[in-house]
Amino acid sequence: MNPALLKTNAISVDAKERALKYSKLLDTPMGAYTSNSKGYQHARNKIADFINQRDGTTDSEAKNIYITNGAGEGVKLMFNMLIRGGNDGVMIPIP
Repeated sequence: MNPALLKTNAISVDAKERALKYSKLLDTPMGAYTSNSKGYQHARNKIADFINQRDGTTDSEAKNIYITNGAGEGVKLMFNMLIRGGNDGVMIPIP
């Protein structure tokens, strides 16, 4: 979070409070490289909690959740994990 932005009226007071709250939960500074390629732990915990509450279960665990920069990047990541070489392929049916 840009500290100068917090001193302006460009964002609401509650947005400033949330930005400060979440920035304190980060293991590394915002925008810094982190070896945690799954995404920030706090966010993954919240996602697991949401899934468990929504589905009425306790099966969802943060360690099994990966956060990507959108659906396209997530799909690309999955294909890269599935395809080992030039002889592999993936068939996708059109609904």
